[in-house]
Amino acid sequence: MPTSDHHNINTILTILTRLGPQRVLDIGCGFGKYGVLLREYLDIWKGRLEPQDWRLTLVGIEAFSHYRNPIHDFVYSTVHYGEAQKILPKLGEFDVILMADVIEHLEKPQALQLVIECFAHSPVVIISTPIGFYPQGEICGNPHEIHRSLWTQIDFPPDVIVRSVHMVSCVIFVASRQTLNSAIFALTDPVDYVYLRSRKKLGNPGWPLSAGLRLLCRWLA
Repeated sequence: MPTSDHHNINTILTILTRLGPQRVLDIGCGFGKYGVLLREYLDIWKGRLEPQDWRLTLVGIEAFSHYRNPIHDFVYSTVHYGEAQKILPKLGEFDVILMADVIEHLEKPQALQLVIECFAHSPVVIISTPIGFYPQGEICGNPHEIHRSLWTQIDFPPDVIVRSVHMVSCVIFVASRQTLNSAIFALTDPVDYVYLRSRKKLGNPGWPLSAGLRLLCRWLA
């Protein structure tokens, strides 16, 4: 499908807006949801309504050209159609590369090579993928929609720093060459909301229970 899990939107968008990138590559942009959101919150939100005033360079890669639609032509600076493994080496540098529900469609060796190539073009790579493998065939007539592998934290190159955020059915990996400011991740993990809501209900005396709930939720994730 040319879309991805809606439960991930808040976390991914929050991290991206806090990073404040000037150049973003959206690999597997599909329908263009994240393109719209990034254009809105990195340009429109800051009062830059007219396209001629936009400052964000937003590039997309989409393997299935049939997914092309007016969103691609309006919100993206450029969209390249074809396999990311072939297109990315020809592109320049970015502040962030996003792969939302993409990596599971590659065999593990090809996925690893793509991630390595991503780090040749960007210091930060954000990946969302199903938390467990499940089979999926062609959808919308697109052979690239087949699920081929399960990507986990241990699959990243050993020289990068990875932070994992576990969502409802997916995990979001934020991988970087250097340690990112912890403020970027504030309230991006659903477990933090469990902690804050329980603290609000229980007050300061309930802190041990709130902290215990947070630890329990993270263990269950």
